[in-house]
Amino acid sequence: MRAVGPATIEGEVQKPKASASGMLWFALTDGDAVLSCKVFRGQLRALEHTPRDGDLVAVDIERPDFWPQAGKLDLIASQIRLAGEGELLRRRQELIDRLGAEGLCDPDRRRPRPRYPRAVGVIAGEGSEAMADVIQALTDRWPGVHVVSCTSLVQGKRAPAQIIDALARVQDHPLVDVIVLARGGGSVQDLACFDDERLCRALFACAVPVVCAVGHTANNPVCNHVAWAAYTPSRSAELVVPCASEIRRDLVSARERLAGVHRRAASTTAVLMVAGGRLDCVAALNARISMLRERAGAIRDVSVVLDGLARDARERGQRLRVGTRRQLEDHARDYGHAVQRLLRDTRKGFNRRAAHARESIDHQVVLVAQRARRRLQDAASAATHAAALIAAHDFRSKGWLLASVSGAPVRSTADLSTGAHILLQLQDGSAEAVVETVNPNSESEDHD
Repeated sequence: MRAVGPATIEGEVQKPKASASGMLWFALTDGDAVLSCKVFRGQLRALEHTPRDGDLVAVDIERPDFWPQAGKLDLIASQIRLAGEGELLRRRQELIDRLGAEGLCDPDRRRPRPRYPRAVGVIAGEGSEAMADVIQALTDRWPGVHVVSCTSLVQGKRAPAQIIDALARVQDHPLVDVIVLARGGGSVQDLACFDDERLCRALFACAVPVVCAVGHTANNPVCNHVAWAAYTPSRSAELVVPCASEIRRDLVSARERLAGVHRRAASTTAVLMVAGGRLDCVAALNARISMLRERAGAIRDVSVVLDGLARDARERGQRLRVGTRRQLEDHARDYGHAVQRLLRDTRKGFNRRAAHARESIDHQVVLVAQRARRRLQDAASAATHAAALIAAHDFRSKGWLLASVSGAPVRSTADLSTGAHILLQLQDGSAEAVVETVNPNSESEDHD
């Protein structure tokens, strides 16, 4: 065995154990030499296989690690895989024997496959030929088949968990009556994920029948012993859906057989009419009667076949009606939820806009009231100011009076005449007087 620099070595695992720090230690031997190996804690989750005592493994060595104080050489491993198909096949057979002892490999305990499934679930790798082959085979054999596909990893350490999750999701579909698990061929290492015990138990416990189209006859993983085995993706359609062409051919054959019976009955009637009452015709009649009895039995067989086909067609129609009604109910429920969400969102938006509008109106009312109060205050101030100005200019408050004759103000002695009635307006009231004499100034007379 090599132990210098990056390398891959094979050997048998001895005494694997985990240290308190989480590091994995184990010894690797070829029967003579023994090497000490270790895997750091950070690389444990990336291992394809966790070694057990007695495993035959291939170990990728990153580098040697020499400890001078103890004079000890360890090999630091970065990856561990089961080595050789022999070990994988041995483990496969052990699992088959264990599951068989529990009855999981008994064909009588498998769920029966429906003759006319409402929908077929297909689990395969994303973009894989196996997925395309299964769907093509299903549509070729039964046009119009409803296929529900689900992708998953179909190789590697994480594949079993993803396949189990895909099984759970597909079997919950309300129309799926059967599931096809498909993957193309490969080596024993490539198909090792289908030898996983958890996956096999999930296939057995699945609520709907499962058809495994995994691998080929020469490489038969454990899942093919637990579920219905198609071995190849293209053959899975034969176990899942009926053949439309065969049904049409059986109907045509039955129709032709019925037509032949009618023709032979007409021929027999013609022979009897020609023969009349002769005895040889009686023998011929008996022979014809026997033949007709045989044909009647065949007709009954054909009738039974036709009744079975009609019954299957009615059952399939009923399932289609139920499935269509369920789909319509699902769509109606989804549309109803969508409309409710739309109305709820619209109502919320309207309420937000209405609240915003109310806030805006309240704010405008406050602003208008404030502006009105300010304007009233300004008007009152202006009126007070104007009244003060008017009072300040009112000559009557200063002892003056206004004299008027017949409503016209008296501006000069010329406006007066002896005996004229004068209205005198003072600050606090009015009085009337009569002119006795008019004495104009000399200056005004000179001016005149």
